Amino acid sequence: MADEPAGHALVQITAPNGVTWTRQPRGISSGPQLLEALSVLIRMNSDIALIWNWWEEDRHEREHDRVWRILAEWNNGAGQREHTDEELEAFEQRWCKEADRKVEEDKTRRAELVAQDYDEKRADSRRQLLRKEADAAFFQHVIDAPASAAQLKEAARRRDESQAEAQEFRRQVGNPDDVLDNRGYLPAERRKQHLDEHVRYWRYPMLRELRQKDRRRFKTLLEMPVLDATHMCSECQAPIEWHEYDLTLQLFRARPARGSVAEKLSVLMPGWWERCPASTAYQISHVWGGAHALPDFTGEQWRGTLPPLLRAIFVPSPTAKKFTPPKPQPLATVPTGPIADVMAKLQELQATYPTAEVRQGAHGRWELWPAADEAKP
Repeated sequence: MADEPAGHALVQITAPNGVTWTRQPRGISSGPQLLEALSVLIRMNSDIALIWNWWEEDRHEREHDRVWRILAEWNNGAGQREHTDEELEAFEQRWCKEADRKVEEDKTRRAELVAQDYDEKRADSRRQLLRKEADAAFFQHVIDAPASAAQLKEAARRRDESQAEAQEFRRQVGNPDDVLDNRGYLPAERRKQHLDEHVRYWRYPMLRELRQKDRRRFKTLLEMPVLDATHMCSECQAPIEWHEYDLTLQLFRARPARGSVAEKLSVLMPGWWERCPASTAYQISHVWGGAHALPDFTGEQWRGTLPPLLRAIFVPSPTAKKFTPPKPQPLATVPTGPIADVMAKLQELQATYPTAEVRQGAHGRWELWPAADEAKP
């Protein structure tokens, strides 16, 4: 790598792939800036750590333009002639045709995987396993800070029950990470896709909204640590840990069909349709009440179980109202009337408020106020 020389001396730098780049005579970017631009160009469509906070509407476009302004100042020795419109159109057609071919190949491959390996019962048992694990974790959070002895006892019983059921489902399923869904995708593939969707279709819009409405929550979400695919749920766009607290993100699930059984159930059990199947089902149990609900469990207790980050994002403390001192009021008022009546009333009030001041009030009435020195704290 050459140091940055003065003037128009030759400036070259070798990229990690061994290609040597030479800066154009009028270029002003440095070698390290070129390497950074090349890195961003490669990563900007797939590296979540890079784009985690690219939430502004035009951020991707600005980064794209910035990178290409730097690259335009450098030459890597490849052919640089201008292509004709016909050549560019032909290249675009070839690219689109190749992309379509890969999509169709992937569809065919996944259809074959489904035909060979998809097991509906095993896939359902896997979802039940995830839910039971989330249930057990939820009850453990309650055990960590119970509201009463009765609640502690019942939460411990249901935790143990959920753990036993999860163990049985794990025995039936085997390795949960090699269970195909009905589209031919493995859990790891879905988690990677859901991370990208979490960032682009939940994190970015939420940051834009909070920036306008709630700067405190905006700052909290902006500082949320970067996730990777292993943190994600394979069944929805939420991190798997959120399911321990009955929080889910079913970003693309349509409403149930009108008149369907699912629509009727969604009315009877609020939150049922929106809930991820891998999440704890406690919220629904609590709504049903009776033996399904934990003794003495309240929404405030649920809020207390949340980690600080989730609490700040989803159920922030209500903003304290600004104290407005009450408007001062007179000690007494004397309405307008004949002078004899007014004087008589003032003499009567003087016995009660001997040090008060008489002031002219609204609508011609007289008002008695504390003396100026008495009104001071």
